[in-house]
Amino acid sequence: MDWLPTFDKVQPWHWWVLGSLLLILEIMAPGVFFVWLALAAFALGLIVFVLPLSVPFQLLFFAVLCVVSVFLGRRYVGKLALGGSEGDHLNTGASRLVGRTVTVTTPIVNGMGRVRVGDSDWRASGPDTEAGKSVMIVAAEGSTLIVREVKGTWT
Repeated sequence: MDWLPTFDKVQPWHWWVLGSLLLILEIMAPGVFFVWLALAAFALGLIVFVLPLSVPFQLLFFAVLCVVSVFLGRRYVGKLALGGSEGDHLNTGASRLVGRTVTVTTPIVNGMGRVRVGDSDWRASGPDTEAGKSVMIVAAEGSTLIVREVKGTWT
């Protein structure tokens, strides 16, 4: 295979430089992907520093490390970053309110009225309901909450 470039050995610093370039690319590209490849390159640099490997094994090991780091990173770190936090409801608008029970503040007449959600009033659409009654939010269309009457007094 004379057409392939010949490399006697890829040094650990080559992998560290590649990892640094991938981190720079991560800064310029949207999303979080190249950081996992950069971590794989840094890890391989450490492995090659301790255990010299031939170039084909280094490339194979890099491919395996990339797949593993992307899989683990997206699976576990993604959940840690967004799980159980404000991130779950970020940019979901009024749809995040679906399922909540709220109180009618302005009677719903001819399908339109207002309900109290937290410390603010929202436009509501649903069956005619008098003020003070509890309703459940079943959907949201823009900033209008679609509600239905709740039987009982629980909130």
